[in-house]
Order: sequence, then C-alpha cells, then structure tokens
Amino acid sequence: MPGSEAHVSKRVRSWAGVLMWTVLGAAGCAFSVAPTSSEDNELTVELTAYPARISVEDSTATGEVWATVRMGDSPVKDNTIVKFATTVGTITSESQTIDGLAVAILTSPGDNHPRQAEIVAQAITVRDTIAVDFIIDVQAYF
Repeated sequence: MPGSEAHVSKRVRSWAGVLMWTVLGAAGCAFSVAPTSSEDNELTVELTAYPARISVEDSTATGEVWATVRMGDSPVKDNTIVKFATTVGTITSESQTIDGLAVAILTSPGDNHPRQAEIVAQAITVRDTIAVDFIIDVQAYF
C-alpha cells in the first residue's frame, strides 16, 4: 500500500532525528563536564611572567612565562601538556609539566612598536591569561 510506505518512511525519519539529537547531545556533554565540588580535585592554571616587561626594540629579547598547574593542592602529573599563545611576538606553543610547572619562552617582535601582549595558557580544559608589556628601553638612551 502506498500510504503504508509513507508512514514507515515518516517513522524512520522520526527515529533518525531522535537518534541524531541523542548522539549530538551526548557529544556535547562530553565537552562540558563540570568539576566536582571537592576543592581537592579542582584543576587550576596560574601564569607568571619573568620579566613582566620586555624590550620591543630587540628581536632576540626574551622572557619566560611560567604556568603552574595544580590539581587541588598538588601539582598535576608530570608531562601534562600546556599550550601557549600570544598576541604579540612569538611563544613556545607547547610545554610539558615537571612538578606542576611548564615554561614557555616569549620572544620580542623587535619592531619598535610598544604595546601589551596577552598570553594565554591552557592545560586540559582550564586557561589563564597574563599581560606582558613590550616597551622601548629608555635606560638604553641615557
């Protein structure tokens, strides 16, 4: 019967739609896992820059960006990957932790345009940012 084919086809499309939304919903949940309420299990990333100001005149001028990664009160396991990015200059794109510390090298663009860079580091699903100033070294002229 022609009417029954349309009915079966409609039912198959309906189940296919339910299946698609179920799969998409489950995939979305995999990316939005909430941390537990226990502070012992909370992942944190804290950035520090040494120095906080780098000469913008010298393309070989560098600084270090330290990412301290902790799970509660303890360092994360060694070899946890931390990814880095910057808005000015260049930075080591990836580093691995040792005793909860990952270090990246930030290099000046050497273009004589003073400005502030935003550095971002991410470990697993947690990020932190820090600002580093690229400056003209006034002391070099005196």
